[in-house]
Amino acid sequence: MQIGDWPSTRDLNELYREIRALGLESKVAELDAFGFTTLEGALSREQVTRLREAVLQAAEERHGRRLDLECEQDHSGVEFIPYLLFRDPAFEEALLNPGPLALVTYLLGRSCVLSSMGSHLKGPGGRALALHSDTANGHPAPFPPFSQVCNCNYALTDYTEEAGALAVVPGSHRWARQPTRHELALDGPTRNGDAVAIEVPSGTAILWHGNTWHGSFPRRVPGLRINLSAYFCRQNIQPQENYREHVPPAALERHRGEPRFATLVGLDTHYGWTAEGPDWEKNARNRRAGSSWHA
Repeated sequence: MQIGDWPSTRDLNELYREIRALGLESKVAELDAFGFTTLEGALSREQVTRLREAVLQAAEERHGRRLDLECEQDHSGVEFIPYLLFRDPAFEEALLNPGPLALVTYLLGRSCVLSSMGSHLKGPGGRALALHSDTANGHPAPFPPFSQVCNCNYALTDYTEEAGALAVVPGSHRWARQPTRHELALDGPTRNGDAVAIEVPSGTAILWHGNTWHGSFPRRVPGLRINLSAYFCRQNIQPQENYREHVPPAALERHRGEPRFATLVGLDTHYGWTAEGPDWEKNARNRRAGSSWHA
């Protein structure tokens, strides 16, 4: 059907036309039905290489040694490498990637912000990451049906269960709660049988509703599993990482023609005033851009 300028869906009309133009209508249906979707080829081979090398460089600076992507044995378990956005322009490109960003916007609204951008660097051994929902810490059940946060997880190496892939429980976004202690496990005799491995090639973006239960399997082979986790939240939720006060002028200059970049790094956020008081223009704009389910 032709999408009109209908006042009852004023926030959704333009966004859905964009989603249709990008060929992502089936991905929206998957998000709504199952609580997650995958976009193979979301990153080019060149982008995967640049992002992976930038993540490895950050990790190697921490450890003071080279890490072996294919044969690493000593870096066991999972390590989170935080605050990557401004390390390399490749991370900014990933943030503004049109297809994944359109789906994030469908879930969270145009006023959403980047909460954190980091990498879960996983070596052989260690434990599985137990199933959980990303809905804001401490939020009591039942969760609201609309997504308050969402994750865009880029696979920078191939994902298989043996190699430590992401796990999800399809449809769990509709349960509106965290898993109980009897539903957490991804390994051992109490493994949750509803959890499935997301086995995809590198360059794939995996996106999920904030309520969706997810975790990851332990890596059982040598080498490293590398991802890029771009985690987003609605503009009324406290981001995990502080970008707003630390945006390099060069980054703003690179994206001078892309106003969405400033919104995503928190420069349009209304909250956080001091003696100058509220910015009522920003307040009104964010209320308009975040006032409905698909704002």
